[in-house]
Amino acid sequence: MTDHNISAGLRADARRNREQIVAAAHLVFTEQGMETPMEEIARRAGVGVGTLYRRFPDREALIRAVFAENIHHLMSLARAELGQQEDAWDALRRFLRRCVELRLGGLFSVLGRRVVEVLRTDPELMEARQAMLSLLDGMIRKAQDDGAVRPDVGVGDVIFMLGMVIRHGPPIASATADEARIRLLELMLDGLSATDRPPLSGSAFTIERMGLDRQAPP
Repeated sequence: MTDHNISAGLRADARRNREQIVAAAHLVFTEQGMETPMEEIARRAGVGVGTLYRRFPDREALIRAVFAENIHHLMSLARAELGQQEDAWDALRRFLRRCVELRLGGLFSVLGRRVVEVLRTDPELMEARQAMLSLLDGMIRKAQDDGAVRPDVGVGDVIFMLGMVIRHGPPIASATADEARIRLLELMLDGLSATDRPPLSGSAFTIERMGLDRQAPP
């Protein structure tokens, strides 16, 4: 059973605590990094440290749960946008905007090599990650085929930029920072659009170039 499905078998109060902890950990890890004290995560979740450790006995278990929740949430968002929009570019823009609003996607750049450690021991989670990347890659390629997105970018370029927008917002009040992130996203989308611009240096960061098409982590 994956971390994403574990909560289905819990009592309502235990499930609520687990969801609060995962949501708080997602924000704290994104804002402060993976080594933030567990006490800070418990405080942000509104639960005691003992409750946190009953649900997640160590940091690795919590990281796994947060990563799994992020992947499944991203997949749900991508599928929803593809289902609502015939235009791939519109679907991609709406998907990325929702990612920024919900702070989804920035966690990948925080985890770094820890992603490999998580995936190495969880083939089901790796399969979910591959499915999510394929959805996003397909959305980008379709928008490129339609002539709406510049041809010299890949899914990796989009993921890198999304992580920067989400993680490195300006150090200002929360509401203003949220507005600034959306403005940065609009600039990012403008850079992705297929207009008369000189080509980018280097090669597009595709799934294959990033090594994300492999069945097992390197």
